[in-house]
Formats: sequence, structure tokens, C-alpha cells
Amino acid sequence: AAASLGPSSRRKREKGGGQDGTSAALYVDRRKSKVWNYYTKLGDAYVECNVCKKQLSFHNSTTTMREHLVRKHSIRDTLLSQLKDDQASESDYAAQENTVKRSRQTTPESGVYHATSCSEPRTDVILELVLEMIFRDLHPLSVVKDKGFGLLVGYLEPSFALPSPVQLSSMLWHRYNVVKQHLERYLQTAHAIVVCVEFWASRLSQTYLTTTATFIDGEWRRARCIMETQQAHEDRAEGDLGEKLYAVLSEFGLSGKSVVCVVHDSPQSAAANRQRLKAAYGWSSLCCAARTLHLCI
Repeated sequence: AAASLGPSSRRKREKGGGQDGTSAALYVDRRKSKVWNYYTKLGDAYVECNVCKKQLSFHNSTTTMREHLVRKHSIRDTLLSQLKDDQASESDYAAQENTVKRSRQTTPESGVYHATSCSEPRTDVILELVLEMIFRDLHPLSVVKDKGFGLLVGYLEPSFALPSPVQLSSMLWHRYNVVKQHLERYLQTAHAIVVCVEFWASRLSQTYLTTTATFIDGEWRRARCIMETQQAHEDRAEGDLGEKLYAVLSEFGLSGKSVVCVVHDSPQSAAANRQRLKAAYGWSSLCCAARTLHLCI
């Protein structure tokens, strides 16, 4: 019956429908909007699209939600086009809801968070901090799609839109290239470099080779820089170890002459590659002293 009423009649009925004449009937009618068939409400100021799981800010209006469905998912249902009449009732609800919210506002010390618009500089800072969290704590890029993380960020900064894993991947490669350029310039200050090679296995039993450069920089400080980690053969074959190390050095603009010694993580590795590295590149080979002591014990 309420659906057959005009906008003005429906608003009058909504205002007097509940026992208290306000929120109950309005909230139910508001959720009758067909847009809500495609969204899940996350708190008071955030909604999530059920189609693509993108989270949008919600400010008591379904306009942005409708535009997202049309623009991103080509949902042009005639029911959505008829929802314009519902905007008036939503405005009435928004006005009353804002009055209630203002009456509940307290100081920041009370723990109540007041949502404000997220400025562009603040958005950039949050985006950088999300990226920092991912590569410092070794989180997968898909963490931005996790429900709990989205709820947390949505509560702390309701107007901030989380980036996609693809966007984060592009940002991560850009950050890597910037840091790599700084490392290249730093390595150029070294007069002599000791290259350390270490084979290690992951929890999935995949073998990796990490190459580290150790040297004394221009300020007479001992520097230890990880240059590369790459997957190695499962049988730990090291016949092409010299070629791998030379390729890594070339990638950072270093010549083989800058290396005075190669430190291996085991006596077997040092013995297997000592003659080959010495003959081909003039590099001496030593076994890690800590590893040798550990084997003795």
C-alpha cells in the first residue's frame, strides 16, 4: 500500500507510522530501495558492493551506490531508475538521523569517532602506510580484500577507498625500483665487496638463493645489503653459481673486479665452487665462520 502512494503522501505516512513517529518506519522504508539488493551495509558510513566487493562511503544517500552499479556493472534496471522518488524520503530520514547523531556527539576523549572527509594529502599518506605494512610485515597483496581489514579501515577513515591488489602491485614495483636506484648509488661508494651466498628452504620446501653484499662504506661503517633473492634448483646445484653472481653484480652496475671474496654458507659449497670461481673470475672462496663453528659443535 505504501508503494502506491506518491512521494509526499508516503513521507507523511512515514513520519507518523512508528510509535515514536520517527526512526522505525523510516528505516524500514529506506531499506526497501532496490539498490540495497546489491550492497551490504558496513557500519554507519560504509557499504560493500556484493558484485565486486568494492567498499563505498555511505552518507544517507544511494546516489553513489546507483552510479557505481551503472558505471562499473552496467546494471541499468528500470527499478533503479525509479528510485529517484525515494531520495526525498531518504532526505527526511537523513535529517532526523543527523539530529540524533548531533545529540550524541561528545569530545574526542570519550572515544566517539567523528567522520570527516579524507583530504587528498591524507589519502596519499594512508595509501603509503598500507603499502608499508604489506612489504614490512610480508602481507599478501590480497589483504586489502579481506573483510576484517576493510572494516577496520572503514571505521578509522570512512571516506578512504582501499586500492586493489593490482594497484598495490604497481606501487610496490615502483617502490622497489626507487630503493634499488638508491642501493646502486650506495654500492658505487664501496672500494671492495664481499659477496655472501646463502641457500635456504621455505616452509613449502622450495629452495632459494640470497645474495648479499658486505663492505665498508665511505663513512667507515660496515654495510650489509641484500641484492637479490631468487629461486634455486631443488637439488641445490651450484654449477652456474658464478654466472648468477656475475649477473647480479652487473644488474647493480658492479664489475667482477670489485669482489674480493665470496663467502659460502657451507663447507661443501665453498669446496665445490672454489676452483671454478677462482679460475673464471679471480674470486677467493671462504666458508662462513659461524656456520663452520656450528658444524664443529
